[in-house]
Amino acid sequence: MIQKNPNKRIAIIGAGLGGLCLAQGLKKNGLECQIFEKDPAINTRTQGYRIRVNEPGRKALQECLPENLYHLFTDTCAASYSGMNVFTTSLEPSKNKLVESWSDGVKEMPDLKPNRLTLREILLQGLQEKIAFGKELTEWEELENNKVKLSFADGTAYTADLVIAADGVHSRIGSEYCKDQKVNTGNITIYGRTFYSPETQKAVSADLQKGTSVILNNQFSLIVDSMKFDSSKKNTSWEPLSPISDYFYWAFIGNPEAFGLAPADFYNDPAEKISACIEKVTRLWHPKLKALFEYADQKSLSVTPIRSSLPKEPWKSGAITALGDAVHTMSPAGGVGANTAFIDAALLAENIRKALLNNTALSTAVSDYEKQMRIYSNLAVTMSLQGGEILHGTNK
Repeated sequence: MIQKNPNKRIAIIGAGLGGLCLAQGLKKNGLECQIFEKDPAINTRTQGYRIRVNEPGRKALQECLPENLYHLFTDTCAASYSGMNVFTTSLEPSKNKLVESWSDGVKEMPDLKPNRLTLREILLQGLQEKIAFGKELTEWEELENNKVKLSFADGTAYTADLVIAADGVHSRIGSEYCKDQKVNTGNITIYGRTFYSPETQKAVSADLQKGTSVILNNQFSLIVDSMKFDSSKKNTSWEPLSPISDYFYWAFIGNPEAFGLAPADFYNDPAEKISACIEKVTRLWHPKLKALFEYADQKSLSVTPIRSSLPKEPWKSGAITALGDAVHTMSPAGGVGANTAFIDAALLAENIRKALLNNTALSTAVSDYEKQMRIYSNLAVTMSLQGGEILHGTNK
């Protein structure tokens, strides 16, 4: 651990999961950073409900988090089960091929399932004073002294020795500086959740209340995850976190035309329209499967276009770089997007630590990170696209 901050100013753009993971990794090594987030507050936007953390993602989080926060992360995950259930729309078992990256039960432990907001709140612990909200990046300038001047929409500026863009799919640094090209795949994800209650537990099939289930259908598929939290693990360390109720997470992935939705880049359809589309395509499904949507939390319904980065070529390394969706957006069909961002964060934090410890140039640390990141992120993007072909292909 570097005991003394060597006066290097590190700026992270974006307080999402990847950016916060990096900040935690830097802090663990005695390094400070400043985080700039354009949203006015941490809970301004709904950003999904459940994410899957696979073994590489878990190990990256463990590298970046102090021991107490890592244990808080694992304690607050929903119960995990080995294996996955695959059904037809009649809730009959199916032996269809699944996405390889989703294969549970053959690793040290099954994939972990944190509530997204809970994980973000955990990653925030100890960093609150280092985050400036309401900071929308408008311009950046590489100065002659190898520093970078950042300008924000509110008229303020900040000069840093190293800038890391972690501001998601719409990142300008990712697209303009790192030359990341993103395309709309033409497919969509419809997200929703259904809270556990005596009524829903009776109405929803017991098979769907055990771990992860995938329902394969022509042109789209449905993923269902039972998010039941172990209240016996709750202690005083949970107190700063928002309360969590048990719920079913579910997401349709597939062709928008199958739902009667016209292809578009963004969707602002009201919950009533989304609900009506779901009701139409599931009208012949098993009643104990349809119950998920009949009891759904209407406020949770949202439609998101699926974008994907194209394979990346090297760009000129310098005092600016990016991680996560900012530089490698991928389809959720692979279930590895957040995990790849955590891997980015752990690798970059370690490279920065070594550079400062050995008094070598930060640009060398960044160049090595980018070289490795391009290789594994290109593989993850390809795997995610292949997973999408399985989930919304026409030959089920």
